[in-house]
Amino acid sequence: MAEPETLLQLGIDAAREGNREEARNLFSLLTRQEPDNVQAWLWLAGVAEGPEQRRAALERVLELDPDNEMAIKGLQAMGAPLPKHESERPTEASPPPPPPEPEAKAQPAATMTDEERFAAELDSAFEDYDALPRATPPPRAEPQPEEAGKLPPMPPRSSPTPSRTSAARARDEDEDEEPARRGPSPLLWVLLGIIALVLIVFLIIQLFFPPGGGPAPAQPTQVVEQPTAPGAGGAPATPEGGAVPPVAEATPQPEVTPEATPGVEPTAAPPAEQPTPEPAPVTPPEQAQPAPVAIGTVLQADGWNYTYPNQLYALPLGPRVGNFTAENGAFLHVLVFVANNTGTNQPLPRDFFVLKDAQGRVYQARPEVSSVAVRPGVNADVGHETPIPANGLTTSVYLVFDVTPGATDLMLFARNKPDQGFLVIGRVP
Repeated sequence: MAEPETLLQLGIDAAREGNREEARNLFSLLTRQEPDNVQAWLWLAGVAEGPEQRRAALERVLELDPDNEMAIKGLQAMGAPLPKHESERPTEASPPPPPPEPEAKAQPAATMTDEERFAAELDSAFEDYDALPRATPPPRAEPQPEEAGKLPPMPPRSSPTPSRTSAARARDEDEDEEPARRGPSPLLWVLLGIIALVLIVFLIIQLFFPPGGGPAPAQPTQVVEQPTAPGAGGAPATPEGGAVPPVAEATPQPEVTPEATPGVEPTAAPPAEQPTPEPAPVTPPEQAQPAPVAIGTVLQADGWNYTYPNQLYALPLGPRVGNFTAENGAFLHVLVFVANNTGTNQPLPRDFFVLKDAQGRVYQARPEVSSVAVRPGVNADVGHETPIPANGLTTSVYLVFDVTPGATDLMLFARNKPDQGFLVIGRVP
């Protein structure tokens, strides 16, 4: 069973949160456990369900504490008679004492605890007004026959505050003095006039001064002379002996120059197509003689940067990898570093690298075998078939070549850069 102090505190918390039913149950339980607990009875009166329960709780408080001021005031507010405990206590509810005179000095009120103060607040907040006696309204006075036709006197009009009256008067004067605006303002008319004048000037320039300049100059008139035969009057003779009529002068027509349309830029003639230079021929891998470069040197080909970073990154691992068997006899595993600068996320091209031994044999990479042998994040970043982001960052790629056992001095180089390469291993066992 909960402690009385705990029940009292829980009930007070519930009452302060507005949960009257829960508070009433807790205070009722506490009064059953401790029938002489004055605080429990006071709080129960504050959250009582009805006037009867409140009056019973307040009377119980007076039985335990006959001088409890809160219980006495509560019963007086309800109009209930006070229990007879002392001879000086009145037997019936007395009206509240008259307020003290203004000049009289008020006596200091007795200090109340938090629980008593909150109980008083609850008592006043949840007062059951239905239980209070209601004053009977006075009978309505009937008007006299001679006064029936008269209107009741008009109540005096309250004078408005000076601030409100002055503000309203000032606003009304401003509305009366401000003329109503109709139509556009003079400034708008000025702007419209300037725009219209500019348009007129622009049209005059376009009509009388076209952008192409003045009319094209007339070509000089060419006179075509016919050969004349010696004869009278110098007139040329026809084969029949008749006179040749004078030949009219040929006037060439002026060249027609297309006039430029106002506001439309002339279209320039498309530039002549430049011949596309043919790419330089690439040396076949069988004929390539790559010059060895130092381990770790960065080379470039086809938008890829590549290097062989360590002389121990080439290792022969037998003729089988998973379900794949080497056709030439052995698989050579090579780790290279590349950076994709092509602008497209893509795997390293299948035929990008070529491996060539001192005997002149050329070996191609096997991407499908690389995908089986690679362990991403362990022996390399990606396999030969994995797309590489085009971010220019260095990525390690696991390559696998099918080589012949006994091959010596194997050079790794790019197919499109056969002039330089890396010596990856001296001999394949």
